[in-house]
Amino acid sequence: MAATFEIYLGGAWRPAAELTPVDEKAGVRGASRFGYLDEYAADYAGPNTSAAAGLSCRYPADFQLHRLDYWPPFALDLLPNGYGRRQWLEQLALQDGPAADWPLLLRGAAFPPGNIRIAEAVAAKDPNTLAPTASGELVPMKDHPGFDRADVIARNEAFVEYIVQHGIHAAGASDVHGVAPKYLLTRDHGGAWHAEGRLADADVQSHWLVKRPRGERAADRKVLRNEAAYMRVAERLGLKVFAGLEWEEDNLFVPRFDRRVCGGKVERYGMESLYSAADVLEYGARIHHEVLCGAIRAFCTEPDAELLEYIKRDIVNVVLGNKDNHGRNTAFLRHESGVVKLTPLYDFAPMYLDPEGIARVCRWSDNAESAGEPDWGAVIEIFPGKEETLREALRDFGRLLEQLPEIMRDCGVEDDIIEQRDRSIQAHSRQLLALRES
Repeated sequence: MAATFEIYLGGAWRPAAELTPVDEKAGVRGASRFGYLDEYAADYAGPNTSAAAGLSCRYPADFQLHRLDYWPPFALDLLPNGYGRRQWLEQLALQDGPAADWPLLLRGAAFPPGNIRIAEAVAAKDPNTLAPTASGELVPMKDHPGFDRADVIARNEAFVEYIVQHGIHAAGASDVHGVAPKYLLTRDHGGAWHAEGRLADADVQSHWLVKRPRGERAADRKVLRNEAAYMRVAERLGLKVFAGLEWEEDNLFVPRFDRRVCGGKVERYGMESLYSAADVLEYGARIHHEVLCGAIRAFCTEPDAELLEYIKRDIVNVVLGNKDNHGRNTAFLRHESGVVKLTPLYDFAPMYLDPEGIARVCRWSDNAESAGEPDWGAVIEIFPGKEETLREALRDFGRLLEQLPEIMRDCGVEDDIIEQRDRSIQAHSRQLLALRES
């Protein structure tokens, strides 16, 4: 059996490629064959269209049959992981392990972020499946009236059952490799909330990701509660952000940047993790930032600007304690025009508070980082020819970091977090301001 990748292109979903595992039980690390469908390749394999029409930066549209020793890494961006994986394993009565990867792809990748989906997963959705309304009445999924925001916030029993039945846990989720519950929801023009993929595009008012704390501990709630404030801080620091996050009673409502509703139509943008773009197969691989920066320099339309953005994000991750900085917490946004750039910042939170303790995931090479503390001068030297431009930009950023405690306070970050991060903020702002002139 093959998995058929569909891509939203030119205002419609269309079949684009197939993935066939050599051994279905071997999972993502098993050999596979991947190739674009002839009709799709005939339309897009030209020199001006192949890159933008590719399912991955690494796989532009062509007529080649790729024989790989593993699955193409972009498939992992679609595969349910973490909390969502556990829910799907239970629903499909599967034991976790490599043998579960293939059936999870075929059933759980109907509504992933971005503009790619698995056709077989979509076909497995029965619109006549009965699901409970908020009042407990069973109706076909296609006729479901949706839920009030209060039902979503309270995790109304019927809403939870509806979520499980529709399988809308975010694919490729992060937050310590996906242990936090995340739901993909759409809101209709009347204000009711529905599962992603349930509404016709013309009926969608907005798209959301709703996050819950990863556990019942006070620290779990504190991490998520401060994520909205952290995003406001990032905006004040000039980092690329999308829209304000909304925190209400242990729920974080996150507007989605991979969707745009315009004139009754939905535009869907391609979204590819940096792990995928860098050909990294593991979910939480501990690799050097240089590898991910290589993907930025290879594929971004304006690589110098995006490289600076990436380094600034890492500085802020260090000083504000966002330890969960793996390469699925950063991604490319891929436009039909061919433009490739970093997505707005996401999953940016005080993860140092996590009770289980999280070590910094991605780090600079040994001569540029020690014990989780980068030497920013050494980081700059990694990029020959860019040194002076980076020094000047990061010195300016250091001046802004000096104001960070006040910015955090203005943005609503809790006082004890500001106090706990102050030493790191001061140390790294001094380091940036001391970057030497050439």
